[in-house]
Amino acid sequence: SLFCFAYSENMGRKLEVQIGAALFFAGSVIAAASPVKWAIYVGFTVYGFGIGFGMHAAPVFIAEISPADIRGALVSAKEAIVVTGIFLGFALGLAFQGVETIGWRYMVMFSAGVAVVMEVGITFVPESPRFLVLKAIRGSGLLMSNDAGMNRAFSALRWFRTGDTDDAVNAELQTMCEDIAAAVGTQAASVFAAFRYPLPLIIGCGLVFLQQITGQPSVLYYATNIFKDAGFKNSAALSSTGVGIVKLLATLLTVWRVDKAGRRLLLYVGITMQAVSLAVISLAFAFRQCQTSGVDISQCEKEQVYLPQEWAVATVIALMVYVSGYQVGFGPIAWLMISEVFPVGVRGAALSVAAVVNFLSNIGMTLTQGILQTLLTPSGLFLAYMVLSILSLVFVKFVVPETKGKTLEEIETMLSSWKSARDVRVIPTEGGLAGA
Repeated sequence: SLFCFAYSENMGRKLEVQIGAALFFAGSVIAAASPVKWAIYVGFTVYGFGIGFGMHAAPVFIAEISPADIRGALVSAKEAIVVTGIFLGFALGLAFQGVETIGWRYMVMFSAGVAVVMEVGITFVPESPRFLVLKAIRGSGLLMSNDAGMNRAFSALRWFRTGDTDDAVNAELQTMCEDIAAAVGTQAASVFAAFRYPLPLIIGCGLVFLQQITGQPSVLYYATNIFKDAGFKNSAALSSTGVGIVKLLATLLTVWRVDKAGRRLLLYVGITMQAVSLAVISLAFAFRQCQTSGVDISQCEKEQVYLPQEWAVATVIALMVYVSGYQVGFGPIAWLMISEVFPVGVRGAALSVAAVVNFLSNIGMTLTQGILQTLLTPSGLFLAYMVLSILSLVFVKFVVPETKGKTLEEIETMLSSWKSARDVRVIPTEGGLAGA
């Protein structure tokens, strides 16, 4: 992500995807074929670099090539693909669990095949038309009809708009050119130019930060034990499979409704589901008991702690509602908003900042989870997450704007001055949609 912060505006979206696919392939092969542990770690590190490139490029690329009326569905579909990939990973683990010693190597090598498909597939996809327009404007300063960069941009947009006439594609390209030229000028932006846009940064970084600190790592950490306490025998496999299915179904619901219901409504619904679920889990964990008679829960060995079955069943239901809420709201919508709110001239660098915030907050939550559980008790910790979820609703109400139905250039204009979410609304005009 830090590399993308510095160089993404020079590389382009397509090259980022190609580099990511190459790193996926190299990392998979190194890890799967390595005879020693340290080399396996090297392979997974290389694979992790690929994740950084992929996470950065995908939402921006999809947002820039999508028509405004279905952009939400297409960017959110990325999250559905991610969830499908996770579920496929569970399935492969189950399929190869009977292959002793080397079963995991087959599972890792499978991802190398997917990386090859990704690399070959992206080869036939044009670069983002918006990125090509940006490069053409900064390269020549004048939008001449015979400009090679603009011809490339038209060809790319024509490829992505196969159902439109040449006149419609030309009109969209012309509007895109005018808006980008007015917004960014002809000079290349520095890598730190993203910090000149405080509101988009607050929206993007705020969403991914709140996404991480509202409890998802802790809820999933307890998932296996929750299923076990509810009486399910194969708790680990069932929790992974059950959570994976629920995540996928909830994400598909978001893909279906995001361009109709809007981003803010789905965030409200999803975060509210999380808050209610966290309240139930917090209450349930207050009734944990120790299997050793006469031993207080605070002194009980971890393996001896359990939930009474009625509370365990309630917690399983709450867990599924929480996962659904996350996938309706924060999961797909945070990355959708990030791909929309940043200006085209700094979109790559700004998304890198948001990605770094996401990674650091995730690492911070993981490293402090044990300490917070000791200080607050698990029940108190989930109560704290509920409070943070309520604060997230406040953040959405006063900071996050509604962007459905708007082109990226209209969103950029809307956020060019400091406005709170309640001041930004969609007003139909003769020419389309405008922010007021």
